[in-house]
Amino acid sequence: MNGATLICASLEELGVSHVFGLPGTQNVMLYEALRTSGLRSISASDEGAAAFMATGYAKASGHVGVLTTIPGPGFVYALAGIVEAQHDSIPLLWVTLRQADNTRAFQLQRIDQAAMAQPVVKRCMQVERADELARALLEAHAEALAGEPGPVLLEIASGLLEADCPRAHSPAPAVATAVDVGLLEALLRASTRPMIYAGQGAQGASDEVRRLAGRLRAPVLFTSSGRGVLPDTDPLALVKDFSTGLGSVVPALIERADIVLALGCKFTHNGSAGGRLQLPANKLVRIDSSADVLAANYPARLGVRARVEDVLAALAGVELPRSGWAEHELAEWRARLTTENSTPVAHEPVLGETATGSVREFFRVLADATDGRAIYVTDAGLHQVLTRRYAVATLPRGLLCPSDFQSMGFGLPGAIGAALARPEACVIACVGDGGLALSAGELLTAVREGIDLVVVVFNDGRLNLIRRQQVARSGYESGVGLRNPDYSALAEAVGCSYFPVAGDLESLARKIIATPGVRLVELQLTDTPTFHLHQLRSAVRERVRPLATPGFWHALKGLIAR
Repeated sequence: MNGATLICASLEELGVSHVFGLPGTQNVMLYEALRTSGLRSISASDEGAAAFMATGYAKASGHVGVLTTIPGPGFVYALAGIVEAQHDSIPLLWVTLRQADNTRAFQLQRIDQAAMAQPVVKRCMQVERADELARALLEAHAEALAGEPGPVLLEIASGLLEADCPRAHSPAPAVATAVDVGLLEALLRASTRPMIYAGQGAQGASDEVRRLAGRLRAPVLFTSSGRGVLPDTDPLALVKDFSTGLGSVVPALIERADIVLALGCKFTHNGSAGGRLQLPANKLVRIDSSADVLAANYPARLGVRARVEDVLAALAGVELPRSGWAEHELAEWRARLTTENSTPVAHEPVLGETATGSVREFFRVLADATDGRAIYVTDAGLHQVLTRRYAVATLPRGLLCPSDFQSMGFGLPGAIGAALARPEACVIACVGDGGLALSAGELLTAVREGIDLVVVVFNDGRLNLIRRQQVARSGYESGVGLRNPDYSALAEAVGCSYFPVAGDLESLARKIIATPGVRLVELQLTDTPTFHLHQLRSAVRERVRPLATPGFWHALKGLIAR
């Protein structure tokens, strides 16, 4: 068995089903082995998109995403997706090659790959000998999942793909770790108003979280990466999106609670409202598989280093009292938070004149048409804010965003990975027109691979999130205008269906969801009159500011007082 065949056989033994990447001169042997293996090879338009696909696959499935690139330029193209996975704690196995050692200067495509990757991967493993390859693959796969998940680079010496390589023993099955929950049990028994804050680390334990919340009658909040651990529609689910601020309801709820049980929460920028979320240490109990995560940002009364699944399994046989939260009280908190979260974003864009309804209404009819089967995947931009606020996540891992690195261009390839991981779901990619400009080539990939996917492009002709920041600052915009294509012609060119959002939204949504294959949905957005007034005020303020000395303002106030 040569190295290329060994890699494929080992991945199959590990339960891997898909490999994302792009073939090149250096990995021809690997792609020949992939051709004859049981693995499905997905070739993207470039390695950056392939890395996003592998990340989307891992986000949607909880399993390791596998990426392969050629060394040099292919390696460099993939880096944005690797950093995305690192920030969002996504398990990836990145297989690449290292150029042969050569004493000649100015060697073709030569770079120090390990030095570039080391800051953005959990571990950089280099394989020099044929008898090391099989063991290194098993070790790298396990490392990607261990503790805080993340990307692992496996850099294989040139020539090993062709060399004879011995197989390694199959990995031992994972054994659940025994967890001492005595202190946690005592705290929960003494609590009268516990609440749960579920993050991405709780996604693999959604059933257990639902059962625990029901036993305690505890309300459950979510980070954006934790959405779907309980369906948004569950009576105990309290959905709050921090993308436009902390609001007043969550702080009041935390003040009312006596224990906050944080399950798999990394407390990143997005998971803590930019650090504005206040969680008193005497109320906070943290459960996470990473010691580094437990030690970061928020001190806790108790930190349990373990997988959420293992802790909740240990609690399953423990008798716990129901909390003192009354059902009507929880319903009131849910109603208050729903009202706060559904309040339109300041100067929120509206649908074009040909459609009836609002952005919020558009997401409501999508939820109805998909009958709770939707998984939403966003790009980075204003559309992500709107999706996080208005999409209804009812499945575990039902809302997938590039949370803490926010790479524009993630949405479409990430959704392709998610659709391959979750074929039973209806995957909906929500992308801005700027994000689609970066990734439109992956429409060809999705059509070629026969993927069932809805792609909603939010067409406002601008990089609108940045534009709004510019307007708020000075009243002017710069460098954010887009020249968008005719999306109908684009859909015809790549071979997918096209739907403009016009007329009755409900019948349109049902038609979109019932259509098989790749569907490109154009959602045209426009500014409101209040936005233009806001822009005018900002521009006037910016013009007046240089003239406005303290004496000027004093005189102006005197005139107004008269």
